[in-house]
Amino acid sequence: MARKSFFLLFRRFSPLIVLFSIVLFAGQLYAAIVLKVISINPSKTKTQKAAIKSYLPKEIKPEDVINKGELEIAYDNQQGCYFVFGEVELKPGESLVQDVEIKDIWLIPFSELEVLKAEMAKIAGMLKNTDYADRIAFLKESVDSKIDQIAAGQKNPALSPDRHISDYRDSLKVMESVKSDLLLARSFLTQHSPLSSAMVWKLILGIVIFLGILGASFYFIWQQQIKNIGQEEPFAMPKEDVGGPDKKPKQHEAKAEEKLDSGNIEKMLGKEDHKE
Repeated sequence: MARKSFFLLFRRFSPLIVLFSIVLFAGQLYAAIVLKVISINPSKTKTQKAAIKSYLPKEIKPEDVINKGELEIAYDNQQGCYFVFGEVELKPGESLVQDVEIKDIWLIPFSELEVLKAEMAKIAGMLKNTDYADRIAFLKESVDSKIDQIAAGQKNPALSPDRHISDYRDSLKVMESVKSDLLLARSFLTQHSPLSSAMVWKLILGIVIFLGILGASFYFIWQQQIKNIGQEEPFAMPKEDVGGPDKKPKQHEAKAEEKLDSGNIEKMLGKEDHKE
């Protein structure tokens, strides 16, 4: 595993000397980056204190810090990035090295690169035999070249940490260009009709014929139902004695007639008995 130091910051907190460096541990792919804060007391007779404040790369967030030792993390609104800080006390001639280990976030996932490349290939295949064939072929070549450039750079990263971070930022700009090319390719796909004009007219004609047959069927069914209804006999409602204002008087009249008839019969029978 290779190891290389690069001094990013040199500050003097009188009377202590504080150095800030980055040590990059690299293999085929970076695993972690260690920021080293080195404090030195140059005095041979006095014990001295100094405040430490070292800024982290702007992409770093607190969750990206693996180990910060005894230092603390805070955010600087003016600088727009996080920093580590603390206080150190050193004896005469003493030096202290404090490590801040952070994740190597300066990599674009290879899976993301493959997804973009595969999408471009799929769109190019769909537009191969269309009016957009030449333009989509040019876009595909451009996208493939840019993605290959990013992938090659990440497979053989620079050993210098500041160069590694700079390459990552350049790759992000290339990625924006790749996404713009893909957006243009998608627009070609939406503008292209997968059916020829003859097929479109045949499809429209077929839909019109189908709707005509469907409408004629409904018309004949409707006419047949009207004929069936006309041939049926009208339905006669049965008369029911539902009563009404004349119902009660009729019942009284029937009872009166019954009483009258019974009275007449009794009188007739009485007269006959009297004659005898």
